[in-house]
This record gives sequence, structure tokens and C-alpha cells, in this order.
Amino acid sequence: MCLTLTACSEDVYQEAEMQNEEAGSQYQTNSFNNGDSGQYAGYGPGGIGWWGKNYISPWDIWFRGATVNGINDLQPSYFFSNGNVEDVTPYNIRVFAYAGIAYFDGTDDGQFHDVAQVGAPPIHDLTSGNYPNLYANGHEVGNLVRIPVPIDVPAYPDPHYSFRIEDKLLHLPLSGVTPAGPKYPPPHTNFDQAGTLLPQERELLAHYGKIFFYEVYVTDKVTNALVLSTLMHPEIKTLPSGIPDDIDAGWKPVDYLAGNHVYADVPTLGFTVPLYYFYDDTMPLPGKTDWDITRLSDENFCNSREVVFDVPMVPHEVDIDGTYKLRLGFSATGQTGWVNSALYLNVTGR
Repeated sequence: MCLTLTACSEDVYQEAEMQNEEAGSQYQTNSFNNGDSGQYAGYGPGGIGWWGKNYISPWDIWFRGATVNGINDLQPSYFFSNGNVEDVTPYNIRVFAYAGIAYFDGTDDGQFHDVAQVGAPPIHDLTSGNYPNLYANGHEVGNLVRIPVPIDVPAYPDPHYSFRIEDKLLHLPLSGVTPAGPKYPPPHTNFDQAGTLLPQERELLAHYGKIFFYEVYVTDKVTNALVLSTLMHPEIKTLPSGIPDDIDAGWKPVDYLAGNHVYADVPTLGFTVPLYYFYDDTMPLPGKTDWDITRLSDENFCNSREVVFDVPMVPHEVDIDGTYKLRLGFSATGQTGWVNSALYLNVTGR
């Protein structure tokens, strides 16, 4: 595996912004900076508004299946694109995803609780032996499984040059899990776990999982020769390793029962990094994320419980040939902000 590091871009990349503006969406907020979550933009309350600080992740335990601003069926989505009519790339890409449990319930005892169900018993006993992949290191989070994206992402003008995977009911669309309500037709229905996971693990990931990393292979679309391969991760400036002015105190270490910080393996690279989850311990119980599109930026509060790897060394942008780049980030809309944003991987020359 060749890992290529490049300079970081300061904003969610321009193509996603252009798509949002073309769709009439001029609002983004950020689930992980309570002091600067962004503000409404347009002709409604809040005036002109601004984007809010990095990182606009959709993984928030309180918003699974929620209705926001009159829109329902909101689950995280996964968007892929490879060029367009104005930017025809010379490459195809093949992608593998690394999935794991998205949320930490605060106690690393092998009993997975849904914190949105206050006072309810654990819904998954990871110590039962039915979760050999997701409880491989004896910790509730940080164990990842490699699953393929259902189809390759060919260059424009192939009809599959751009597609989205999203389910109306499932947090992480996985084959072999029912009921499911795919928003888009096959082959863009779900990720293919290819027999790696046991049934209980599939159910857990389908309702509480997320994609942590992409492993991407770029090939010449004419010769099919491998041009580069790389591991990618979205940029998170607000983590302890981030830019000092952007660091958010809401990121708390994932700790063992004994109080030691949990580290996890970075796929393919052979080293471990610390895990964090976003938890605001100043909020009264149940500590639910409190967000409204019409509020001032610093009046919104996040308590997403999302787990992340602190991996500043893994790129979110990779140069292919001096002209074309791979980019991994998020796109969002003015109607739902980060609540229904998409993890967005693309090849672009801009």
C-alpha cells in the first residue's frame, strides 16, 4: 500500500460547495464545534450566515431516522463521483471501506447501549462470542472490517460515474440485513459484507455503524494499469492533534474501564492511534444533541457520541498526477445541514 501525503485544503472542497449552491443549498453546519456550528444562509432568519468550522459529519446517534425541517428518512449517505462533463478524468477507481461501530456509550464493558434509549438495557452483548470481528481487541469500538463498495467508480461518461448509497431505515446499508429501504436502485443499494460478518454483527453495524476509512485504488481507464493506492480519512481539525484555534473540548478520550486511553489499529499501515468520541458532559441528561437551523452558531450543541480515529497522518486529499486529485470529505444541504450530510469521495481536476 502506498500512502501519499498532501497539503490540507482549508474548506470542504469546492466541488461539493458548488453542487450545494446549484441545488439552492447555502447552509452547512458542523456537528463538532459547538462554538462555531455555522449559521443559516439565505432569505430566512440569521442573515447571510457562514459555513461553520470543519467537520460536518452526519454520524449523530440522536438523529438516526429523524425528521428535520420537515424532511424524514434521514440517514448518513455515501456519495462517489469521478469527473463530469467539464472535467473528464483519465482514471477509474476501486474502493474498499473500513466499517466499525460508530458510537461509544461511555463504558468499555462489552455491553453496547443505545444512549438514545435512556435507561434501557444493553442491546448487544459483545462478549457473547457472536461478535468476533467487532470485539476482536476486547474493546467496544475501534475494530474495523474491510468491505467492498458494490461497484467500481468509472470515469465520466459511464452511467455509474456518480452514485449515492443511502437507506431510508439503515444507518449503514449492508447486504443481508432486513428490513431495508434503499433510496436508490441496485447496484447502488448497499455495501457488500461478503460473508465477513456474523448475522449479529451485520445487524449492529447496519443500525449503529459507520465508514471510518476508504482504501482506494486508481487505475488508468484505458490500460487498467494501477496508478496509485492509498488509505484515506476525512480531515478533522477539531481533534487534539488539530489546529489549536479549532480544537473542540467536546472530544473526549475513549477509555478502558481502568481509565487508560484506548488505541486502535489503522488499516494497512501497521500502527495504532488514539480514539476519541464527542461527548458534552456539561449538558443535562439525556444530553441530547440540540440543533436548530434558525439559531445563532454558538446556540447549537452537539452530543453525537461519534467515535473517530485521531489520524492526521492519513490524507483526505491525494494528488494523482499533478492535475487530478482524490478528495474525501462531506457535502451537505441547506435544509438539513450536517444531519444528513454525505461522506463524499471524488476524483477531480479542480
